Amino acid sequence: MRVEIIGGMGVGKTTLCATLTRLGFHCVNENLGRNQYLDLAYEDPQSYGVYSQISFVLGNFFTFRQNAKSEEISIFDYSIINDMAYATLFLNDSERDVVLQTIDCMEQKEGRADLYLYLTCSPEIQLRRIRNRNRDHEKGVTEEFIATLDSHLRKFTAQASEAGARIITIDTEAVNLLTDVDYIGQLGLDILMALNGVLDEKHPLQYELAVLDAA
Repeated sequence: MRVEIIGGMGVGKTTLCATLTRLGFHCVNENLGRNQYLDLAYEDPQSYGVYSQISFVLGNFFTFRQNAKSEEISIFDYSIINDMAYATLFLNDSERDVVLQTIDCMEQKEGRADLYLYLTCSPEIQLRRIRNRNRDHEKGVTEEFIATLDSHLRKFTAQASEAGARIITIDTEAVNLLTDVDYIGQLGLDILMALNGVLDEKHPLQYELAVLDAA
């Protein structure tokens, strides 16, 4: 089963994946270095944005296929909803439509996520975290860019919810994903409960979560 993490830059997607790994889940991190067009897309989105976005979409679906198994839970620190938001932010109408059509095609082939974890955080905090991690392709990112991206993420997440998607929302300003062990333990149980609804009663999930010690 496939769990995708939705969220803008610096909201805590990678941190959440690391914490869920400690709980015993199989987590997969996005390989940004695989996208040879990423730096160019940030420098000149008009020329290279569509190359970058199509590369992300195809690469992400390929990773889903390589890792997702029906009887196991695989959690990915990225989401196709992120791809939709970035396509809307970076691309002109015709290029955006190509990317969204590609996503529709691949979702018909590979299916949609069984559960989304939607991470939220204020643009101010996101920008502070982005500056602290100091990635080259993010150096030109502004608070306005982050806020615009967040608005697209909210829109596409709301559309997924209206279509019946299972979504757990997490405010990463309100909880420390590294040290709040009570919250993390409950989140693990919430994930299992949400995914048990995917399977029939004869085949419940059999997962034993680790107990985390307070830091």
